[in-house]
Amino acid sequence: MDFFPDPPPPREEEPDESYQPVWSNAPGDVLPGVVPVELLIARSRSTVVMLTGIRAFPEGLAMNLAIRVRGPLERRDLHSEVFDGPYHHGTGEQWQAERLKWGFEFADGRRATNVDPPAWDGEDERPWKDRTWRPDRPVLTGQGGGGSQRAIDRDFWLWPLPPPGRLRVVFQWPQQGIATTTHDLDAQPFLDAAARSQPVWGAE
Repeated sequence: MDFFPDPPPPREEEPDESYQPVWSNAPGDVLPGVVPVELLIARSRSTVVMLTGIRAFPEGLAMNLAIRVRGPLERRDLHSEVFDGPYHHGTGEQWQAERLKWGFEFADGRRATNVDPPAWDGEDERPWKDRTWRPDRPVLTGQGGGGSQRAIDRDFWLWPLPPPGRLRVVFQWPQQGIATTTHDLDAQPFLDAAARSQPVWGAE
């Protein structure tokens, strides 16, 4: 008699764990076109925020948000502030008003920010069952990264590609002395870079 129980019978339809919706993150099997963005988004006496290394894919833009601080973060943890938790402090109205917020505005007026409600509520299986499903608005999704108590780098994914015209970057972090700042970029270099992207495996 085996000590361990028999495994459960396989489900009739196993999920495709390799599939990730195109709106949720950058594809791993595409060589992106790169745009050498070196943007100092915002700076206060204690904090510097930079946007670098934008990689353009057919469905969106991947980028790195770099944050550097000096001095105390008012007893808060930089890692949790940049990576959306876990928080060891209250998350009431005052913190909501003063927290790190940033995002993009497309030329057609559509916006995507890091504090938008989730594009998918977690109960609907369509994003993984129906590969044609798409959110009805742009999405800015935080990805991986890391750092220390004074320097954090985090990747973000912006879906979809912006339309031609102005691409506005907006950032604010009142808790770190940064009021709302805006920078206007031209979307065309990103669209050109996306056209240069290519599958890493080539044609089968």
